Amino acid sequence: MADEVIFTKSQSVEPIQIIELGSKKEKVHTSSEKEHSEDLRVSGEKIEGRAKTGIKGFDELIEGGFERESIVLLVGSAGTGKTLFGLQFLYEGVTQFNEPGVFISFEQDKESLYKHSLNFGWTFKEIEEQGKFKLLQFKPHQVTAILEEGGGQIRDALAEIKAKRVVIDSITAYGLLFTDEYKRREKILEFFNLLRKWGVTALVICEDDPVKIEKQEGSIGFISDAIITLHYQHDEEKGIRIHALEVLKMRGTRHTNKLCAINFEDDEGIVVYPDVEVF
Repeated sequence: MADEVIFTKSQSVEPIQIIELGSKKEKVHTSSEKEHSEDLRVSGEKIEGRAKTGIKGFDELIEGGFERESIVLLVGSAGTGKTLFGLQFLYEGVTQFNEPGVFISFEQDKESLYKHSLNFGWTFKEIEEQGKFKLLQFKPHQVTAILEEGGGQIRDALAEIKAKRVVIDSITAYGLLFTDEYKRREKILEFFNLLRKWGVTALVICEDDPVKIEKQEGSIGFISDAIITLHYQHDEEKGIRIHALEVLKMRGTRHTNKLCAINFEDDEGIVVYPDVEVF
């Protein structure tokens, strides 16, 4: 199911009830988990430090940003703002941090994404013309052939603009190609391995059950470096929509365990309010 690109006017988020999750054990990478093939790296020189998202109120909750060259799983149901989060990560990457990026879409069309992004002042067409951004559209079945070619069009697009960031929207759509669960995991792992070899920081959108992803052995959550969940609840009594963000895991990072309120605001996109109490 395609995720909605949310573009709403600013709304107040009312305090309700706070939920603070217990601390979770975080597994730190071993050297074997983070192997990269330098001859396959397509994004040029490695940049030190963290990959800042540029999302207001968020980076300070995760030690300044994502680990570079990590794979971050962004999980949530339709309408929670997953696509918006991904677009913001890429746009801020280009405009604030001079890090080119590629958006790979299996579901939504380019014109719709560009149009909705303008509500937040994000001019993707402009940064595309500057050679700092690319949007690739594929049918999920096309990706299988691309992977068999070692990445083909995706690898070439990353190399062309020396991309540092990639968003996949969504891995769920790709996984639906495979009725056999073992085959599904195998193909997704193959995709993830290529992302690691290319030396990019990848945000992978997923619509699976977050509990299953976090706890089920062998799920894609186990082969990702981080899991972020977006939540949504409609309070009919108050007549407001309440959105929240939760960091389920982030290897090698001291991160918040709070369920943080988020809002969608004009000219800023997603803004995180860690001190606002939510459902």
